[in-house]
Amino acid sequence: MRNRLPLTALRAFDAAARHGSLTAAAAELGVTRPAVSKQIKQLEQMLNAALMDRFGNTVRLTPAGHELSQSLSQAFDQIAAAASRAATGTAAPNVIRILVDRDFASSFLAAHIGQFLVRNPGVSVEVVAERNGRQRLDEDFNFRIFYGHYGAKSYPGLREEVLCHWYDLTVCTADYAAAHVSAAGDLVDAQLLIDGNYDVWDDWFVQTGQRHPGTVRQVTHFNETSLCLSAAMSGGGITIGDSILAFPAIRSGRLALPFRHGLKSLQCYSLFLRSGARPSMAEAAFRNWLRQVVQDHQAEVHHYFVDIGINLIRRGTSA
Repeated sequence: MRNRLPLTALRAFDAAARHGSLTAAAAELGVTRPAVSKQIKQLEQMLNAALMDRFGNTVRLTPAGHELSQSLSQAFDQIAAAASRAATGTAAPNVIRILVDRDFASSFLAAHIGQFLVRNPGVSVEVVAERNGRQRLDEDFNFRIFYGHYGAKSYPGLREEVLCHWYDLTVCTADYAAAHVSAAGDLVDAQLLIDGNYDVWDDWFVQTGQRHPGTVRQVTHFNETSLCLSAAMSGGGITIGDSILAFPAIRSGRLALPFRHGLKSLQCYSLFLRSGARPSMAEAAFRNWLRQVVQDHQAEVHHYFVDIGINLIRRGTSA
């Protein structure tokens, strides 16, 4: 199948997917709008799948189109990076600026970024941690990483890619679970530690069938998940942990799982990139590395939870 797909059609689809516009894609490729449309239709016929919904000049990717777009974008980035290396014979020093949700920056990216730097000598990374969703559009960043519902907001000059969903799990210390979770599996005088920006406790009780403690529940609010996790690790209560952020503490035993349920999130971590422009070699290397390290982490998390008997529940996704 790979050898049968014409490069011209793939390039036309890639350009239209990046721009969200047939006219802009045609301008980039130096052809007419009908020529771009014809190439995309040919590709859809060959794949026997609808890749785009068309609304006049505007296009919107279908799920199949979204998957193909991400794969093509990575492939073209790798080709561009390889061509750059071949032309220069070396990788020129580069600086990548990344704006990142504070929880993701401190609990995940900081733990893995050294791997990227070792693999890419000559590339420097500047990580700026920020409150989730504060995009700082007046500043120049190569990448932005935040969580939310995919496609809920659009930003001028940026396109959004899903990095991953996560599992919501209740976590606390083993001693706290012994004191505040009954033999029947009910919370007893438990202090709920709640991230005010991501409170899914009520939905968690509905989805898992666990008994809701009602309005008399004791709660403490924080404005970041990492603060909830720190309070839980100190024995201050029970919280819902994001599997991306909480997994190291779960695996090490610092946090226990008093309930054997994990709910797949409706929200996701997203990578926001500059739209309509080919990335530099350093940008392509970082994007490909980040996607791979997140994918590897997700696989490790999934296998670990399955092995210890956690019931992983799919609530559906927004992407």
